[in-house]
This record gives sequence, C-alpha cells and structure tokens, in this order.
Amino acid sequence: MFTRVEKNINVTETINLIENAVYKELKTLGFRKHGRTLHRFVSGDISHVIFFKCGQAYREETHLMWVRLGIRIPECVERVFNPVNDKKYYHDYNCNMRSDLGAAKTRNKKKNKTFNLRKDDPENIFSEILAILKKDVLPVFDVLSTRQAVLDHRKDYPYFDTLNSHLILLEEAMIYGHLGELDTAKETFDAYYKQARKENINPRHIDYLDKLRIDLGLVRNCSEIT
Repeated sequence: MFTRVEKNINVTETINLIENAVYKELKTLGFRKHGRTLHRFVSGDISHVIFFKCGQAYREETHLMWVRLGIRIPECVERVFNPVNDKKYYHDYNCNMRSDLGAAKTRNKKKNKTFNLRKDDPENIFSEILAILKKDVLPVFDVLSTRQAVLDHRKDYPYFDTLNSHLILLEEAMIYGHLGELDTAKETFDAYYKQARKENINPRHIDYLDKLRIDLGLVRNCSEIT
C-alpha cells in the first residue's frame, strides 16, 4: 500500500496516500473526506474535524505535515442560539475547540507532531497518526459528542482546547441558550461578563458583550446592563 519516500517527493501524492489510509480506518466511524479534511457530524450538527496541513512554500516547509483537530458547536461559533449549518463540512479553523495531534494530550503546543515527508516512511507516519488518533483523539470525540456532554466534560480535556479555554463560560451560555434554558444561559453569560470585566479584557470585547446579550434577548436594553 505504501512506497518508501524519496528525497524528491511529490508532497500531494504522499499526503493523499497517508490521508486515504487514515480515512479508510475512520470511514466506518462516520467520517467523510473533503479534500484535506476528515469530518463527521454527531448529534445532528456538531462537527468533529481532522485536517492534514502541509507546510508553507515561502518557508520552504512543504515537506512537513501536521494534523489539526477540532470540535465545532455551531452556536458557540455563530453566537446565536439557533444557528443553522449550511455546509457539508467545516474546517478546523471553523471550530471553537481546537488542538494539534500530539499537543492534544498535553496541552503543550510544542508537543505537536511534525511529520517530515522527506525523511519518514509514509507507512510509519500513517501508523503513528492512527495510533495517536485512537488513543488520544477519538475517545475525546466520542465523549464530546453531545451538547450536554460538552457542558459536563469539556473541562476534563483542557489539552483539547488550546485556543478558547478562556471562553468556556461564554460558550456554555450559548449552549444553554440553544437548549432553551434561558435562565441558566443568562446566569452563565453574566458570570463570564463579570470575569471579563475583572480581568480587564479589551474594552472592545466588553462593548461586544453588551451588544451580544441584547441581541440574544438576555437583556432588553442597555439600561439593564450592570
């Protein structure tokens, strides 16, 4: 199935070879292949994403590859209580929870796996990627597959949330609102708002929150904002 990588490699063919082999293993789990992205919907509209990223040409890194990971909960990204998925799949950068293969276990971004397509055998790369996915990623995907599970267990996997862990309360408020629990949504939103004020987050973000909770119907007008 695999051939040994030579120095003058065809990056596209090599990544395709590796991704196709991973996809063959994950297809039965509901993943579908869209270019460099393996994607599945769970609970109707929550996305699980695995993305194969090639290095940039201007940095002379096209022989390097990384695997990005993501979970997308629509209302957390769109910041509306009733979002509508309008795409067949979503990219890793569309996700509100993101990490990298390798770093997803330790939350240390320096631990992310870099695969050298010029030096490493593609079969070995495939075997390593699949082993890490099965051990450190798919179990997290399986747990964080419903909104209630995200509310209950997201904090159990801090290493899987390297970008937006500071937004957990805000995103929980969005989930509660989507579930129709508006009182809890307001309470959680207010807790995030107080936290943001206390931590002196950018004033523009506070202005954004003031407008957002009016738009969400958590307050009727600015006079109710404290």
